Amino acid sequence: MDHQQIIKYLAGNASEAEVKEISSSDHKAEFISLKKVYALTATSAEDSKRVWKEEIARRIRRTDNLRRLYTYTSYAAIIVLFFALGMVVQKQLKSGRGSEMVYASNMAVDVPLGQMSNLTLPDGTTVQLNSGSHFAYAGNFKEGERVVEMEGEAFFNVAKDPEHPFVVKTKSLDFKVYGTSFNIQAYDGENEVNTTLIEGSLGVLSKSGKEYTRLVPGENINYNGTSKELTVKNVNTDIYTSWQKGLITFRNEKLSDIAKKMERWYNVEIQIEDPKLADELYFGTIMKNKPIDQILEVFKMTSSLDYRIVPRPGKTTLIYWE
Repeated sequence: MDHQQIIKYLAGNASEAEVKEISSSDHKAEFISLKKVYALTATSAEDSKRVWKEEIARRIRRTDNLRRLYTYTSYAAIIVLFFALGMVVQKQLKSGRGSEMVYASNMAVDVPLGQMSNLTLPDGTTVQLNSGSHFAYAGNFKEGERVVEMEGEAFFNVAKDPEHPFVVKTKSLDFKVYGTSFNIQAYDGENEVNTTLIEGSLGVLSKSGKEYTRLVPGENINYNGTSKELTVKNVNTDIYTSWQKGLITFRNEKLSDIAKKMERWYNVEIQIEDPKLADELYFGTIMKNKPIDQILEVFKMTSSLDYRIVPRPGKTTLIYWE
């Protein structure tokens, strides 16, 4: 099977003769599976052609009986769709997903697993909440008291008001804002607080009000609740904010950590049967709005895991990763 022809076909560059040859090939089943995975994956600005070629190379190695050697490297590649398609999907998601609510006074919101929610606060600040998040505030924003509390994950676009700082309180850290956009991840039951600044300036405070540091755009801070250590680094901010555009982005993350995120996003329970599988690393970007069974097919084709789905009436669906 000519994999270069497949690449040309999926990129829309194949000639009519090449399209006819592929569709009538003895390897039609393999072509269809490649096309399906390609259609399920999403945009990434990071070397999309390189990642796609890696997946083709992986399949060639598998046909040469070298798949076991490849699996033991504990890294998984994933096919990445070209940027143009990702932009179309992002626009559709932006215009078609989530409900937007406006509140005037005291307010609390709990976002169900598998859902997202958009809020507009009285001062004009917008907040996008990810699955399983809690958000609340008390007081009157019009009088300048701009203090909110959250658990989970949220993306903020804070309305500028130099005289009245905006404060976000989480379980371990607080954040002081004057007008900026940033992402915070601080789920209840997890040991870390992870924050990424997109625009503006963001003060990172202890619970007693001491300022540890002040972030500049492009910086990420990770706080470990056990060791009490703060780590600040420069990052690709798209990795930490892609969820709000309907994308799931993984960069060499353990499958055990990915399983926890997917449990929240899809309201399922995942049990990993093989301890070695839990530590396997994964790299890729996937469309979050696809059904869970289709996403699992992508993982199956691009990593060493297999899966079983066990429906449980009246309870969350159970998924075994094997």
